[in-house]
Amino acid sequence: MFTALAGMYMSAKIHMMQVKANLTKNQDQQISETIYKNKVDKQDTKESFNKSKMPESGYMTLEEYEAKSRPLTRKEISAEILDKADMPKDKNYVYVPQHKFKLVKYNNPAGSPELSLPRRLQFDRQINAQGIVSGDYTKLVYPAVYYYAEADCVSCDLFLIKLDPKLTNLEKVQRANVVNKEPKPLLTTSKDIDKKFMFRTLTPIDFSSDNTKLLIKEKIGYKHDGIWKTDLWVYDFNKGEAKNLTSLREAISYYWQGTKNVNMDDVRWDIYPIGFDANNDNRVIVSAYAYTGEQPKFLGTWSIDTNNESAKLETLSGAGFPISIVGYRLAEEYDVKPISEIEFDAKQAKKEVKDKRKLEKAEQKIIKEKELLEYRRKIHQMDVETLMKIRERQKYLKTIKVKTKDGVTDNMGVEK
Repeated sequence: MFTALAGMYMSAKIHMMQVKANLTKNQDQQISETIYKNKVDKQDTKESFNKSKMPESGYMTLEEYEAKSRPLTRKEISAEILDKADMPKDKNYVYVPQHKFKLVKYNNPAGSPELSLPRRLQFDRQINAQGIVSGDYTKLVYPAVYYYAEADCVSCDLFLIKLDPKLTNLEKVQRANVVNKEPKPLLTTSKDIDKKFMFRTLTPIDFSSDNTKLLIKEKIGYKHDGIWKTDLWVYDFNKGEAKNLTSLREAISYYWQGTKNVNMDDVRWDIYPIGFDANNDNRVIVSAYAYTGEQPKFLGTWSIDTNNESAKLETLSGAGFPISIVGYRLAEEYDVKPISEIEFDAKQAKKEVKDKRKLEKAEQKIIKEKELLEYRRKIHQMDVETLMKIRERQKYLKTIKVKTKDGVTDNMGVEK
C-alpha cells in the first residue's frame, strides 16, 4: 500500500510539473487562480502537518485560545481529578515490604550456636555477630570480632547491652544499639598478634534458667589448620566476673589416660558445650570427641559445675540429656515474601515495562509513517483535483476556439 501511494504521488508530481511548464507562456486567468489556490491549500496542509508533530506551544490563534480558555464544567473537573488519582506519578515504583522479625529460641537445637568468620571481615576489619537475649528480656550479649591485616589474625570481645524495660519484648531487641553497650566487655580474648594466622572467637551458648549466668565457648585455632581447642567459660552477672572451667579438659584427659592408656596430648580432640543442665542451673553439659581416624570417636557426655570444682562423666552412650533452653534471638518471619523474590519480581516487571515501551515506540513509528503517507496522499489528491480542473478548463478553451472559427463569437479567442 505504501509503495503504491508513493508511486502515485511521484507520477502526479511529475505530471503537474509538465502542466505548469506548458501553461507558463500563455496561461488562462482561471487556470492561474486554480494553480495558486492549490499552492495555498498545500502550504496550509503542510503547516498543519508540521505543527501536529511539534509539542504544544504557547503561540496559538484566537480560536484556539478561546477553545482552551473555555470554563470547565463540574463533571469535567471531577473526571480530571479521578484520572490524576488513578495514574501514579512514578510508574517504576515497586513496593518492597520491610523485614518482619520474631523472637525464637537461641540455643535450639542445643549446642548449635556457632560464630562464622565471613570474608567481608577482612575488608570491614570489625563485625558484630548476632546476639543472645536473656530469658527475662533485660539484657543482650553479642560478640564483636576484630581482624588485624598485618598478621592476618582475629580476636573477639563480648559486650553487654541493657534493654529498655518500657518497650515490648520485640521492640527491646530491635532498638538495641551498640552505642548503648557497656564500655567494658564481659569477656575478651588475647589480642596478641605475634603469631600469624591465629584466630580466637567467643560464642555465647545460653543463659541459665534464672538469667544470672551465661555459658560461653572460646575457640582457638589456626587459619590453615582449623580449630586447636575450645575453652569453656561461665560469666556470673551477680559477681561480674567470668570463670574458665579448665577442670573439665583435665578430667577428660585423666579419665582416658587411666582407662584406655591414651595420652590425650598426642590426640587431636575437642569439647562441644551444649548448655545448662535442665535439672541443675549450676552444672554445664558438654560432649567430647577425638579425631583419630576418618570418623570422630565419641569421648562421652560430661558435666561440670560453674565453680570449676566438680567434673564428672555422665554417659558414654551418647543418650540425650535434658538441657534448659532459655535465651532468644531475632529471626525473620517466613510468612512474608522474601526480599530476594520481591527484587526478582521487580526486575521482571521492569523488563515488561521496558518491552512494552519498546513496542509502543514501534507502534508510534508506524503511526507517524501512516500520518506522513496520509499527508502525501492529501497533497496528491489536491494535485489530482487541480489537474482535473485545469484539463476541464483547457478543454473548454479549445471548444471556445472552435466556435470562434465557426462565427459563433465576435472576437477571436474571447467568449461574447
